[in-house]
Amino acid sequence: MWRHVLILVLAPWTVFALGSWSQEAAQVDALMEQAWKAQGQPTVLPCTDEVFLRRVWLDLGGRVPTVAEAKAFYANRDPEKRAKLIDQLLASQAFVSHFYNQWADVLRLKSNYVNTANVVPAAYSHWLYESIKTNKPYDQFAYELLAAKGYAWENGAVGYYLRDFGMPLDNMALTSRVFLGTRIECAQCHNHPFDKWKQTDFYHLAAYTFGNRPLEEAYAGARDEIRAREEAIRQDFLKEKAASTDGGKAAEVRRKERLAAMEYRTIVNIIRGGVGQLFNPIGLERRPVNLKLPHDFKEEDGKPFEVMTPQTLLGPVASVGAGQDAAEVFAHWVTSPQNPRFTKVIVNRLWRNLFGAALLEPLDDIREETKAAVPGLEEKLEQLMLDLHYDQRAFLAILTRTKAYQAVAQKHEPEPGVPSAFPGPFLKRLNAEQAWDSLVTLANYEPDARDLERVAAEDRRIQISHMAFDAFQSVSGKQLVGMAYARLETEKSIHDKLSEIRAKLVDAKRTGDRALELTLRRQEGALIREQNEGQVRDFIMPLLNALAQRRGTTVIQDPNYKINPNPVALGPETWRSHYIAGYGTAPRTSAELEALAQHEKQRLATLGQNCGIPSQDTGSFVDYCLQARKQWKRASELESPAPRGHFLRTLGQSDRDFVENANHAPSIPQALMFLNGEIATKRALFNPWSPLSQSIRQAKTLTEKVDVVFLAILSRPATPAEQAKCANLASSPDLAMEDLAYTLLNTRQFFFEP
Repeated sequence: MWRHVLILVLAPWTVFALGSWSQEAAQVDALMEQAWKAQGQPTVLPCTDEVFLRRVWLDLGGRVPTVAEAKAFYANRDPEKRAKLIDQLLASQAFVSHFYNQWADVLRLKSNYVNTANVVPAAYSHWLYESIKTNKPYDQFAYELLAAKGYAWENGAVGYYLRDFGMPLDNMALTSRVFLGTRIECAQCHNHPFDKWKQTDFYHLAAYTFGNRPLEEAYAGARDEIRAREEAIRQDFLKEKAASTDGGKAAEVRRKERLAAMEYRTIVNIIRGGVGQLFNPIGLERRPVNLKLPHDFKEEDGKPFEVMTPQTLLGPVASVGAGQDAAEVFAHWVTSPQNPRFTKVIVNRLWRNLFGAALLEPLDDIREETKAAVPGLEEKLEQLMLDLHYDQRAFLAILTRTKAYQAVAQKHEPEPGVPSAFPGPFLKRLNAEQAWDSLVTLANYEPDARDLERVAAEDRRIQISHMAFDAFQSVSGKQLVGMAYARLETEKSIHDKLSEIRAKLVDAKRTGDRALELTLRRQEGALIREQNEGQVRDFIMPLLNALAQRRGTTVIQDPNYKINPNPVALGPETWRSHYIAGYGTAPRTSAELEALAQHEKQRLATLGQNCGIPSQDTGSFVDYCLQARKQWKRASELESPAPRGHFLRTLGQSDRDFVENANHAPSIPQALMFLNGEIATKRALFNPWSPLSQSIRQAKTLTEKVDVVFLAILSRPATPAEQAKCANLASSPDLAMEDLAYTLLNTRQFFFEP
C-alpha cells in the first residue's frame, strides 16, 4: 500500500560538516571570480530567496515546492536555511525520483524492450532506482553496468547491454559517448573525418564487449538431450556407412528418416510453448568470440576479416590476460581515476544539470582541443569528485552552495562555441518531467510517494521469470523431451484439425457465409483452448509441481489474479497466477487485502485531518486521494517513456531511442494543451479536494488566496503590484482564483526555471 513520504533520509552519503562544504564551494567561487574579472564580468548579483527556492527545488527535487514547503522556507530565519534546504532535498525521495528520470534518459531505459523478456527492463529499472536511492558511488555505478553479467533477477544491470540486444557495436558507440564523452560512432564505418579515431580504434575498443551474449539457458537440458539423440543417429549412420557396399546411400536414407521421425521442430515448440515473454533472454553471459574487421574494410592499417584484439583508446593500457573477463577489464579501464575522460564527463554532466551548459561543450564530443570555459575550474572539480569518492550528492551539495549557482540567472541561451564564465546559471526551460511533476504537486497530497502497486507488479514480473526458469531446471533434459513426446500425437492431431478449419474459414470469407464463419471461429477457439489447457495440464503444472517438491513446499494459485480469458495466453497466465514459496511475496487473501485497504483509508483520513479537512468531508477526501494516486503520480512512477499522447510526450519527453533525446523546444500542441486542455479545471487541478483548491479555500482573505496561487505555481508570493491587479477580483474569489491559476500556468515564469 501507499505511504506518506515527505522528507526521508534514504541512505548515508559522504559526511562533511557544513563548513567543509562551504569551504569547497568558496574555492570553486574563487576560480569563478578570476574568470569573471578576466572577462570583464561585473560582480554577480545574488538571487533572491524566491528565485533560489524554485531553482533548487526544480534542480534537486524535480518539481516546485508545495505551498506548505514554500511557506516554511520563507518563514525560516536561520541564516543557513539555504544550505539546510539543499541537504534536505538531497536526502529526499523527490531527489531520487528526479535523478532517476535524468539517468533513465541518459541510459535510454524503457519499461518494455522489443524481443526481450519483460524481466529485463523491470530488473534494470529496479537496479537503477536502488542505485540512486542508496547513493551508489558513480564509479561503482558505471562499473556494475559495464561489467554486468548473470541473470536479470540477480543483477538488473544486465539491462544495460540487453537494451541493445544483438547490436554490440552500437552499444559500444553509446557507451563511449555516455561514459567517455567521445563520439566514436563515425569510426564504426570509416576513419573519423573530424577526430583522430580510426576505424581500427573503434573495433579494438568494441572487442572488449563483443563476447556479450544473451542467456536463454532454461532450455539447455532439452537442447542437449535433442543434440545427444541427433548425435546417436549420426554415429549409427557413420557405422552403417562404413560397412555398406553402396557408398552409404541406404544409410543416408535411414538417417534422414530417423531425424524426420524425431519431429524436432514440433518438440521444441511444445517445450517452449506457454512461456511467452518470460524468457528470451533472461540474462547475459560472456563467450570467447573474435571480432573481425568488416569485409569491406578499406583503410591502410588493417585488412578485411582481420581479428581485432581488445585495446583502449586513451589513458592507461588495459590488456586482457588469459582467463580474464574482457568486459570486466574494460569496465576497470573506463572507471579508473587515471582515465582522462571518465571523471571529466560526470563532472560536466552534473555541472550542466545545474547551470544549463557544461564547462566543456559539447559534453558528449570532447576532443583534445576542447577548452574548458573557466580555466582551472575543470581540474579543481575533477579532483573534488575524486576526493569525494564519486559521491554525486556531495558534489551537488557543494555546487549548489556556490555564489555562481545562487546568482541571478543569465537571461540568454548558451551559444555554441562561445565560452561562458557562468556569472550565474543559464535560464532553463522546464523539461517534460519537471513540468508534469510540478502539476502532480498541485494535485496529489503525497507527490513524492512511490506507486507501490506498480513496484510490486514489477517485482512479481521478475520473480515469475525466476520461478519459471527454476521450474525448467527442476527436471532433466531427458524428462523435458519425454514430456514433449508424450504430447506429440495430441499436438499433431490438433494442428491438423486447426489447419482444416482455417482452410474452411478462407472459403467461408470468400463466399461471405457469415454463419459458417462464426461456427468455424468457435470451433477454432475451442481447439486452441483444448491445446493450451493440455499444455498447462501436461507440461506447465508438472514443472511447477516438480519445483515445489524440490523446495519442500506446494504450488499456490493466487485467488485474486484476474486471468486473461484469451486461450492463447493461458500458458503464460498460468505461470503468472501461481506462486511457490521463495519467489516473491505470497498472494494475500481477500480478507488481508480488505484489511490493508481499510488501513490505508484510515491513514488517508488522518492525513486529511492534518490538512485541515472537516471530519464530515473525510470520506470525499479519501476517495479523492485514492483516485489522484492513479492519475497524478510522478514521471518516475509511470511507464518509461510515457505512452504517445500523454502529457509528458506532448511536453517533449524523450522516446528513449537515443541518448538524451528529449525535445525542449516549445510547440503549438503544448500551448494548446495548456490553453484549451483540462489542466486548470475542476476535472484536474481545481477538483474541490485537490491540494491547490484546499489551500485556496483555507486562505481567509483575497490577499492570502492570491498568495496561495502564486506560491503553488510560481513558488513565491504575489508582489504588491500583482496584488493590486487582483484586488478587483473580490466579487467572485473562487472563480477568480481558477482564472488566476490558469493565467499563471500559461506564463513564461511557470515554464522556466529562474
